[in-house]
Amino acid sequence: MDTALFVGLAHRSALKRRMDVVAHNIANMSTAAFNKERSVFRQHLIDAPGAAGTVGGKIATVMDHGVVRNLEQGTMIPTSNPLDIFINGRAYLSIEGKDGQTVYTRNGRMTLDANRNLTLLSGEKVLDENGQAIQFDEDDIDFTIADDGSISTNNGERGKLGIVSFANEQNMKRRGSSLYETDQAPQAPENMTDFSIRQKAYEGSNVNAIESMVEMIDVMRAYERASKQSTGYEDMRKDSIDRLARVS
Repeated sequence: MDTALFVGLAHRSALKRRMDVVAHNIANMSTAAFNKERSVFRQHLIDAPGAAGTVGGKIATVMDHGVVRNLEQGTMIPTSNPLDIFINGRAYLSIEGKDGQTVYTRNGRMTLDANRNLTLLSGEKVLDENGQAIQFDEDDIDFTIADDGSISTNNGERGKLGIVSFANEQNMKRRGSSLYETDQAPQAPENMTDFSIRQKAYEGSNVNAIESMVEMIDVMRAYERASKQSTGYEDMRKDSIDRLARVS
């Protein structure tokens, strides 16, 4: 493949990938506890063709390296629901996924299902510190969730939320909008300075709408410039071939 066309194609592919990430961030501005993402690229060196099949040096192009989560804590959004919680600090709720596996989230919007199990609004069961579902009796009312995650009702203490942390949050894989899975062993927060729970609130997305829109415009303009450069090079190449044909 022509070197200039290859480099231009790699540039546009990287910009498309970046646009996909920005669009995904914007689409989840209202998703509870959503962490915005940033695409990461790395330089890739390829051999430039030289005379008579030799290597004429190195040409730098770009390769998609992955996506990095922004771990900045989202805004606390107050509610009137006594089951909603905001996790202050780098900790996660333990959740039973719909496939039975344990997953994790910072989304603290919760409710009771038909069997009075504590669940996320999306239906996944919230687990206690022993990895068991948290279930309430029919006459349990007046829910209180303490700073350490202990849950009490008019009938006394009913359990404690399974709050955990991880050594490397960037290695956690997203499942859906705000659930994560990981092979890392969960760690219980060592002391109360690591996290605290705020009742009747939840964490909003950390996506900044204005910043994301500005970034989207920048990516669109960069893509347009890259397309024009590729088109200009192709036109110049065709013109050169036409001139050579007329000379011969």
